[in-house]
Parts: sequence; structure tokens; C-alpha cells
Amino acid sequence: MTLTSAINAVAVVSQLKDKGYRITAQRQAMVEKLIEADKPLSASDIWEELKVQYRGISLDTVYRNLHILVDLGALIPINAMGKDSVRYELVYTSHHHHIVCVKCGKSQCIDYCPIEPQLIIMLKNHGYELVRHNLELFGVCHQCGAS
Repeated sequence: MTLTSAINAVAVVSQLKDKGYRITAQRQAMVEKLIEADKPLSASDIWEELKVQYRGISLDTVYRNLHILVDLGALIPINAMGKDSVRYELVYTSHHHHIVCVKCGKSQCIDYCPIEPQLIIMLKNHGYELVRHNLELFGVCHQCGAS
């Protein structure tokens, strides 16, 4: 684990502690797997890696912890299509969105946010305060389009 990864792990664990969650070995290992990953992971990806070390861990436990981390704002769910359609990415980069290949599920970050100030004003006028948003665009990646 790099120094940056260790700092990110500490930040996520601090968020969990601040909200009153226990830091179990399984939860800590899950956060570390998400940080070490070079791409967004599905719940099954995480479970497959963790069940080697924690034989009793269930897929339900992984999902429950993913939902906690999303609710805390520490994870971004990236919706795709097909089996294991939702993949998760830790929030330690700047705000961004994704384009997802509808054939292979690969996602690419888009460092642009189309949410305009007028939309925020309109939401407030309708009695809402935007607390977070997520936008996925769907297309066919170069590799899938070439085949």
C-alpha cells in the first residue's frame, strides 16, 4: 500500500468511526481492496478477494458495507449493464462522472460535471437541496466497437 493509499484508508476509516461504525477486520480489508484497485470493483469482485482471507464473509456483508460507504459519501456507485452491473469507486479524487461500455462494462472517468447553477436554483425553488448526484453515460468502447 502506498503512502497515498494509506492516507485514504485512514480518511475512510475516520468517516466510519465518526458515524459510530465499528471498524472490523473485514470492513478494514474491504476499504483496503477498494483503495488498492486500479479500477472500480463490483461487490462480487470484492467478495471473491475477501473470502480467501475471511472464509465466513458473505456477499450480503459486502453489499451491506458498500451501502454504508455510499451513504457516507466515501464510495461512488457506477451503474452499468449486465451481471454485477454496479461497480464502486472510492471518492478521493475530484468530482467526476463516467462513461460505461454497454458491451464489456469498462468505465472511463469524465472530468466534467454538467450540473449547471440554474439547475441548483430550480431545485431550491422546488424545495430541494442537492446533496449528491451521479451521472453515467453509456456507449461502446473503442475495443468493443472494433470487434
